[in-house]
Amino acid sequence: MKMIIDGAALEFVKASKSHLEGNQCLHVAADGDNVHLVESDNKAVILSTTRVKFAAFLDGAKKGEFDFAG
Repeated sequence: MKMIIDGAALEFVKASKSHLEGNQCLHVAADGDNVHLVESDNKAVILSTTRVKFAAFLDGAKKGEFDFAG
């Protein structure tokens, strides 16, 4: 999926497993020092953060710190 954010054309990707839940996934794109997340079912919802913060979040996810979601 491609979107323009802050004037930059970005290519968003999603997890391979996200197709299992229909249109319930997040798309992610990197842009310089930033990472952007967009909801598949509501593209008006965009979260932008730094690569450092996103890396810290991914580390916690890999360690199971957010397993309450499932």
